[in-house]
Amino acid sequence: MLSGGGGRGAAQLGILRALAERGLQPDACVGTSVGALNAAVVASHPLPDALDLLERIWASPQTGAVFRSHPLRMVLNRARRQPWLRSDDAIGDLVDFSMGLTGMTTFEQLPRPLRIVVTDLLTGDPVLISRGRLRDPLRASCAIPFVFRPVRLGDRSYVDGGVTDNCSISTAARMKPDQIIAVDLTAEPAMPALRRLSEVVERMTSVALHSRLLADFDTFSKRLPVTLICPRIANPLRVADFGKVREAARTAMETLLQTIGLTDGRVPPGLFYLPISMEGSPA
Repeated sequence: MLSGGGGRGAAQLGILRALAERGLQPDACVGTSVGALNAAVVASHPLPDALDLLERIWASPQTGAVFRSHPLRMVLNRARRQPWLRSDDAIGDLVDFSMGLTGMTTFEQLPRPLRIVVTDLLTGDPVLISRGRLRDPLRASCAIPFVFRPVRLGDRSYVDGGVTDNCSISTAARMKPDQIIAVDLTAEPAMPALRRLSEVVERMTSVALHSRLLADFDTFSKRLPVTLICPRIANPLRVADFGKVREAARTAMETLLQTIGLTDGRVPPGLFYLPISMEGSPA
């Protein structure tokens, strides 16, 4: 289970690389927002090969375009009284590039089951998509409200799955697994000061999402083994930092695995916070 979390999604690559080096392979994948894109690629190939593709994706101009701000375009959209700041062209381009690398465009082509979480804009309910074409569900799961245009699927409009179910342990549990490994990106470290309104809103959102996740972890870990890995990235992110985040997360995960070990080839269940510092990490 790979959660949403914007540019922090690069940390999921490093964590998964450390797991792949110990021979772990997922039987099925669940993803939300940026985690949905990562999960779709993971579901498409054996894990080491999928991670090679993801590293190309995260280093691509298409990924940079999604996370790069466009002040003039935002001003024009507000002047036109549109309820979103950016067009969804960048997300569509990134999804097209990513699926082109995998060679797969539908859920049915994937060798592993995949569930993508989106939010129904009308009802506010989380919705799971697991069949048909991948492009629009992936776009919808990444469509942050007020930033990107909602995505129309059939007769309904959908936005970012992270609004309602950012790290869906419950979805993974309904798939009746032997074990769940979830990587959540909302456990931000304490910040010395919150100077901007956007920082306050982002912090409040992260706290709310992480609190809900901890409640879900307590519930489902009583029924089956759940390993919840929560990277805490200490430094503000820039587009150029993605490679550093990936490698720092890989190093931190390798250290954790050396500490807790594997039991019968599996990561022990539990809640693990993963402090990540990018200082001195190679790009």
